[in-house]
Amino acid sequence: MGSTSRHEMELQRKVKEELKSATDPVDKIRLTALSRGPGGIKHIGLVFRNMDDDGSKSISFSEFRKGVSDIGCQLTKEELEQAFKVFDRDQSGEVDYDEFLLKLRGDCLNPKREKFVQRAFEKLDKDKSGNITVEDLHGVYDVTQHPKVVSGEWTEDEALGAFLANFDDPQNKDDTVTKEEFFSYYAGISASIDNDAYFALMMENAWKLNEKPRNNKPGDYKSKDLMDSFGKRTQRTNFGRSGSDLKCSMQVEERKNGSFNRNI
Repeated sequence: MGSTSRHEMELQRKVKEELKSATDPVDKIRLTALSRGPGGIKHIGLVFRNMDDDGSKSISFSEFRKGVSDIGCQLTKEELEQAFKVFDRDQSGEVDYDEFLLKLRGDCLNPKREKFVQRAFEKLDKDKSGNITVEDLHGVYDVTQHPKVVSGEWTEDEALGAFLANFDDPQNKDDTVTKEEFFSYYAGISASIDNDAYFALMMENAWKLNEKPRNNKPGDYKSKDLMDSFGKRTQRTNFGRSGSDLKCSMQVEERKNGSFNRNI
C-alpha cells in the first residue's frame, strides 16, 4: 500500500474520532471537509469559489451558510453565526475567500510544515509562473516505471497529467495546479500526520528536497556517471572535448576467469 493511501486511511480514522467530540463550529467545518480525504479543503475552496459570481473573492453570510451545507456539515444557526464571525475578522459582513482557506489550512498546516510544502512547490514550478504544469514536471517527477507507461497504454505526458489530477479541480481538469490547490492538498495530508519531523521527512523523500541540483553542462560527464552506466569499476578516466565530439579514454578493470585490462 502506498504512503498516500495509508495517510488517507489514517486521516479518515482521525476525522471520525474528532468529529464525535468536536464542539467548535470551525472545527466541525474543517473536519467535515477532511472527511472527504486529503483533497477535502481544496473541495470546500472550490465550492465557495464557484459561488463567487462577481469575482469579488468574498463570501456573504448566505453564501457561507449554503457552502457549509453543501459539503455536508450540519450546523445550527447559532453555530453558523459563531463560525462566520471567526472568519469575518473586520466584521464587514463578508468573509475574504483567501483568508477563509488560510484559516482552514492553518489548522492543519503549521508554519514549519508550510515551509516544506513551499519548497516542494518552488521545485516543481520550474518556470516560476505560480502554476505547475506537465512541462514543469519533466525531469522532476519520474513516471517511466509507471505500469501504464511501461505497457505502452500511456505516454509519459499522460502519466504526468494523471499525477497532476490528484491536485487539480475535478470539475475543471486543465493539467495545471495552482499554488492554492497544491497547499490545500498537502493541508489534508498534513492533518493525518501528528509529528512535524515525520511530515518533513515525507516531503523531503517525496520531492528529494535535499538533493543538490546537478549543474553539468551538456556533454560534461563525471566518472561516476559512466561507472553507473557501464556497471563497471573505473580505474582511470580522462575526458576531452572537441566541437560536438566527446572523446573518452577509460581504462576498465574486469574480472572474469582471472583479470585483464582492456582500453575503451
